Amino acid sequence: MTGARLLGAAALTTVAASLLAVEGLSWQQSARFGPLTATSYPCAVRLDALGPADLAAGLRVGDSVLLRDMDVASRTAGVFHYTPTQAGRAGQATRIVVQRGSGRLTIPYTLRHTDSATTFAAQLGFKLVLFAIALLLLWRGTDRASLILGVWCCSVGIGLPDAWWGLLPLWGRVAGGALTAVLWTCSPFFLYLVIDAVATGVSVRARIICQALMVALMLPALIITTVDATAQAVTGCWLISITPWYANTAFAAQQLVIVAFFVLSYLRTTGLAKQRVRWVFWAFLFSRAGVLLNLVNRLVVHPLHLSGFEWATVLLFPIGCTYAILRHRIIDVNFVLSRTLVYTILTTIVVGVFILAEELLQTVEAGHGVSIAVEVIIALGIGLWFNALHKRVASVIERALFRAKHEAASALRRLAEEAPFTESASALLRRATDDVRSQTGAAATAVYERSDGTFRLTAQSGTHEFAEIVGADDLALVRMRRTRSYVGLGELSSALGYAGVAFPFVLRGQLAGVFICLPRPNGEAYDPDEIALLASVTHEVGVELNAIRARRQSELLDALVAGSLDIGQVRSQLES
Repeated sequence: MTGARLLGAAALTTVAASLLAVEGLSWQQSARFGPLTATSYPCAVRLDALGPADLAAGLRVGDSVLLRDMDVASRTAGVFHYTPTQAGRAGQATRIVVQRGSGRLTIPYTLRHTDSATTFAAQLGFKLVLFAIALLLLWRGTDRASLILGVWCCSVGIGLPDAWWGLLPLWGRVAGGALTAVLWTCSPFFLYLVIDAVATGVSVRARIICQALMVALMLPALIITTVDATAQAVTGCWLISITPWYANTAFAAQQLVIVAFFVLSYLRTTGLAKQRVRWVFWAFLFSRAGVLLNLVNRLVVHPLHLSGFEWATVLLFPIGCTYAILRHRIIDVNFVLSRTLVYTILTTIVVGVFILAEELLQTVEAGHGVSIAVEVIIALGIGLWFNALHKRVASVIERALFRAKHEAASALRRLAEEAPFTESASALLRRATDDVRSQTGAAATAVYERSDGTFRLTAQSGTHEFAEIVGADDLALVRMRRTRSYVGLGELSSALGYAGVAFPFVLRGQLAGVFICLPRPNGEAYDPDEIALLASVTHEVGVELNAIRARRQSELLDALVAGSLDIGQVRSQLES
């Protein structure tokens, strides 16, 4: 994971977790003005359907709520009705000013928290599932699709199925309503970007057209749900006049554009790529069913209320993507499991030590000052020995539960340790490419060395056909020359390979060669531990390879000076 992506993942995780915490704490204090359906006008809202509580309060179907005659708190509780936002505070007494026929009425109205604990649990579960998937994608994913899907999961989890902002002060609730509207309205566009990132077989022109359509179709809904609704909350009137039916139609059309784009891409995809995206494709189609039904409901006279069905189907897409990740092992699940076990055991040890110390101090009836001093000393001791303890626990877990991976890592470490004792460059190259390929399960490995301004293939293992010569300005080589670190070949266009990882041989600040490790045939990516180990091993191989080459050149030069070899023989042996 690059530094920029790591920073972005940390920032997004922090923001999303904070907002979800605010929502969870706000649930019991959140409410909204309760009409089932309403139609907005520039400075009013017409009530189209009411619940029993609203009827009991004195409201009637057909009433027009006069927003300019109400205060900001009362308006905020009702103007964000396009999105499932609870921006009012439960228990707050408001006044609803309505126009009924030729008369104007002021109706006292108390905002009530109406959600049951079961509803809250279901909605919170929806949010937490999406947040968990987002964390997996943001922190373990490596490609553009996983990043965008992680952002989409965060945005949908924060804004849907309901967003609760009742704990916040008035302007915080207004901001919360606007944020929910933005996330809800822009979520189809982020979803399109996910599909665009995994799609193949679609021309650049078609992508540009679809992107332009998505933006054009999103803008009317964004204006009504966010700009106009926020303006109605603050001032009582719209800023921009757009017919709600037109905005709803455009918003529904976005879903059709996404579906058409993905269907076209899927039909044009073949081979292994189609197998890898199959679960994502079908999960996406089923997930759109509920959304499309809900959007159709906005356009008909007698809608069916299917919100629960919609949220259940929405979950299918990220769950399908997660299944595809696990099924095709885009990340190493063993890595996640091993880290979970390591930190669970470490936490248990640390907490156990403190509990034991507390019990002993209570048994001997030590004074308060003595107890604090002892606990500080224990904390310092744990801090000093934590790194060693972490390594020891990780080693034990790897030996006990992940023996194959541990043995592979040990074999690669032996390669690095024994490389300085190898006399022949060809023997070292053969062993390095064979050992790395067999121990990691890579489809193929190769070594390129710099020669006469280019990089030439000097060794390989596996059946992949590598390019014999690669120019010094190949994008992957330029990237490694700049960063002096490994690069993912799937992230850029390079003659070194279509995917996998390239590790540089950096000697005295110069790029002397490259070790190529192609992906595993089953599609499983290399986990961070494997990447770090391979970077260390290939560095040692590169250093020793350079030393062997230098030593051989010195021997041939001595032979040339002594007259035992002529220029042609020296040149022939250097090229062999």
